[in-house]
Amino acid sequence: MGSGHYPEELEQKAAYIKNIELFNSDGKSCDLIDGGQSAYTDARKCYKWAHYETVTGEYYGTQAKINLWGQPDLTTAQRSSTALWIVNSDTPTTNVVEAGFHADGYKSTGCYNLKCQGFVMVNWDILTPGDIIDNVSVYNGPQYYITLGIKKGPQTGDWLLFRADTGKPQLIGYWPKSLFTTLDKSASTVRWGGSVSYLSDATGPPMGSGHYASELEGKAAYIKNIQLFNSEGQSYDLPDGAQNSYTDKIDCYNVSALVNSGRYGYQDGCMFYFGGPAGCTS
Repeated sequence: MGSGHYPEELEQKAAYIKNIELFNSDGKSCDLIDGGQSAYTDARKCYKWAHYETVTGEYYGTQAKINLWGQPDLTTAQRSSTALWIVNSDTPTTNVVEAGFHADGYKSTGCYNLKCQGFVMVNWDILTPGDIIDNVSVYNGPQYYITLGIKKGPQTGDWLLFRADTGKPQLIGYWPKSLFTTLDKSASTVRWGGSVSYLSDATGPPMGSGHYASELEGKAAYIKNIQLFNSEGQSYDLPDGAQNSYTDKIDCYNVSALVNSGRYGYQDGCMFYFGGPAGCTS
């Protein structure tokens, strides 16, 4: 952020904003009022998770069907998201790419969509990062989803983002291999699920549908048909026992068991439910 150095390094080292003034109703400028401003950094934020992740290994991507839900009542500084995460944390430098959707009380925060330098768009017609989702699921009513995937291109080594619920999988764009220091070879972990963030002196937003995983189909949010990719770009089902659940505030947000629905006569592949209501405290 800024120059990449801490503010205590001061002039010509840390980034600055100077000559700050306000304007009154007559359009006249005035200096800031002593004590009339407060500092804000994300250190005041709480982050909560409810997801599944692979055991540490060597992974080349994933795809999954993500249940779409809207969260129209978020307050400022609240964020709720559902995503797939591709992570390599083998060294002190952690590289991450993710794809999914989020509802954001700030409307636009952080490095998302095309605000992140380096992502290369290929097909604007399939899905443009940052698009508003029109059709969202209804509690105990119609359900909507999108199938997204991220995989490492066997020839290029780039991380490819694609959509697979419109028939044949279609490339949206890619993160060039040159952007990464650890993900240039493979991922060490893959995650699927939900996350929220909010100010530590406030309460948390809903995750997923805003209902607990135990409410299941049509009520709790889901991630279904989860697959991984090998180094040749071929998909395969999740290996038994090679994933773990992670919830850091289980009384607020939780996950169901991860199951292979095909063993019970269903077509939803490896799947689970997750989520929780608003009102979580840090």
